[in-house]
Amino acid sequence: MKEMMKQSMNDLDFGDALNVELQKLQRQRAVRSSSLEDRRSSYSRRTTSTVASLDTAKSSSTAALSEQKTLKIPLTLSHWDSVDQTCKLDGPLSLHESTIMMNSDTGQSPEKSRSQSVEDPSQNSTEQMNGQINYDELCNIKNLKDEEVLVKLVEIVQALRGLKEYDRGETMKILKSIGDTYWSYRAIRKKIGDVLTDEGFAEITMKILKTLNGKGIFKNDSIWFPVYYCFNTMWNYSDASLKLAKSIAENDGVRFFTINCDHEPYLKNLHSKNVYYVVKASMSILHNISRTTDIHHHFKDNGTTEVMLKFATWKDLTYEMLKVMSLLTLAHIVEEEDNDKLIDETGAIECCVKYVQKALTSQKRRHLGFTPHELMDGMSKLAVNDKNKKKIVDAGALPIFLDMLKGDHVEEQAITARALWTLSFDKDVCQQIIEFPEMMERLEALRSSGDKEVTKNVNGALFVLKGENDVSKRPKSAKKNKGHVFISYSWNEKEIVMKLRERLKKEGVEVWIDVERMGGSTLSAMAEAVENAAVVLICMSEKYKQSPNCRLEAEYTFQMRKEYIPLMVQTRYRPDGWLGMILGAKLYFDFSGKYPFEKPWNGLMKELKGMGRLSVLDGNSTDRTDAPIMSSSTSVHSSQPIRQSSMSSKIYQMNTEDVSNWLCSLKLDGCVPSFAQFDGKLLAQLKSMKSEAAEFYYHCLEKNMNMNLVEILTFTDGLEKL
Repeated sequence: MKEMMKQSMNDLDFGDALNVELQKLQRQRAVRSSSLEDRRSSYSRRTTSTVASLDTAKSSSTAALSEQKTLKIPLTLSHWDSVDQTCKLDGPLSLHESTIMMNSDTGQSPEKSRSQSVEDPSQNSTEQMNGQINYDELCNIKNLKDEEVLVKLVEIVQALRGLKEYDRGETMKILKSIGDTYWSYRAIRKKIGDVLTDEGFAEITMKILKTLNGKGIFKNDSIWFPVYYCFNTMWNYSDASLKLAKSIAENDGVRFFTINCDHEPYLKNLHSKNVYYVVKASMSILHNISRTTDIHHHFKDNGTTEVMLKFATWKDLTYEMLKVMSLLTLAHIVEEEDNDKLIDETGAIECCVKYVQKALTSQKRRHLGFTPHELMDGMSKLAVNDKNKKKIVDAGALPIFLDMLKGDHVEEQAITARALWTLSFDKDVCQQIIEFPEMMERLEALRSSGDKEVTKNVNGALFVLKGENDVSKRPKSAKKNKGHVFISYSWNEKEIVMKLRERLKKEGVEVWIDVERMGGSTLSAMAEAVENAAVVLICMSEKYKQSPNCRLEAEYTFQMRKEYIPLMVQTRYRPDGWLGMILGAKLYFDFSGKYPFEKPWNGLMKELKGMGRLSVLDGNSTDRTDAPIMSSSTSVHSSQPIRQSSMSSKIYQMNTEDVSNWLCSLKLDGCVPSFAQFDGKLLAQLKSMKSEAAEFYYHCLEKNMNMNLVEILTFTDGLEKL
């Protein structure tokens, strides 16, 4: 064949041979061109398909992401935009379940986020964006003296305030350095938290969270890690410093974190480690805030109670930690009127008892991260409500209380003794505690505890359990009435109370006040001081109501039938429960800061002088204007306290037994237990409440005394005839 081809080539001249070769090359080129065109067409079709797929992914991100094996958790999440006040849809997001840390210099994780280009112009040098600050040197807080740490933190927070952009490595580095101090300088955690508060840390971090939230906190690691350290630092230090917790609330924190806890896309994706962390941290910060004062209106305004109730009623225990945290938060923020709903719908009391038991028997002495002390603190708050006292004992709490008293943890001993003190104000529960084997012996043994808090609470509990607060059982005081003013207050409001004390002393009024707040160790002295007082000033606040020591002082004042004047010392506070019953329809002077100090002060001095029992020096004091005297109802009807002369003297002569017999004569036998502590004077107060604050009067009978409509009408008719 080769020979034939060779012969054929020889028969052709050179020109013909060249033409043949050219034609061959053209045919080969045509074939290659056709092949290249086919490949180009195929590539174009694949590219078009890919673009179409990406376009489809934008509108259906979850379906697109599910086909990509490199993304661990396909999600489509929305975020809350604090500026537009609406939810906005984030693109396809992957929440990394690994423990990859972001490089503090570049602000990137080892595997660069897909959402950023290879060369990101925003990642300029620190010097270009933020001047000549050396962040490595600034954020080095190791091996410093306590005083040096506090000074350094002021400088660090100022640098954080100066940042213009937050999705950068500098933000994360600063926040991480602040957060690290929580573990490196344990002894001064509270001081650090207070310094952070003074430097405006709450305001800055809330701004950072809102700004990054507007971009979508799970967009990329440059955003997520600063957000993480924001949450981490706020969580830890709001626990160490109630001052910081309150500042977070005042900077819109309650609204922000409540929204996080109620955000449906988060709740649907709690299986993701990072989403779960956001909800858990948000709820924990809310719990820390709930332990402070003057902030509960934030919870009410933002519907936090309703959101927490959703978690508290969860039957699925996959995320039981959130259930526990919600119950502890509710124990602090729920109002008396919502108590029944909390207890009935969540089984809060039984849960708390069970959780404390589990924590005590755990090898690590924790349940889901909560210590017995933390859980007992929540139960102690629930015990303040008189309706809960018997339920706590019936749930099996007493054996657990005894175990904690027998332990060697002083914090647990102190909070348990306080809970027993609070519970003992119920007569039936008091008797159950007394009869419980070994309880009284253990309390007696703890009188000699070297811890002041344990001693104070144990002495207080024993004072009530032994009936030493019962006026009829106490020996008559040998001292004559001194005519002094007794100030009953919570240590939380010491600043305004000390100011009142000094002003009274300047007016020549003798004042009895427990300056050191030793509580249980000075209860006999307290009782004697009330007995010999001309008048008692009751400084009402949320902490006052929660304090068993304050309740003891207030109730002893009532038993002694002493004149008393209520003073409001907390803004936006509405007394309820036992304190609301004591206040009744009585008028109070508002020292909460709502008015200039001199206004309520002038009214208080006018009232004290009008009693005619005090040795008050006139001096240069003048009544330039009457004080804003507030009614315990929503409106003010009178500028003077209610006088006994306006009522029949018969009612004031009634004792508790007379009141019981009177109720039976009205065929209200079933109401006798609710009025067990009522004598004629309290009935007179209730009668005055009806005329001065009718709405509050009927509310109290229905909610506090558990009376139905027929009983209320019968009772009211009988009261009018007294």
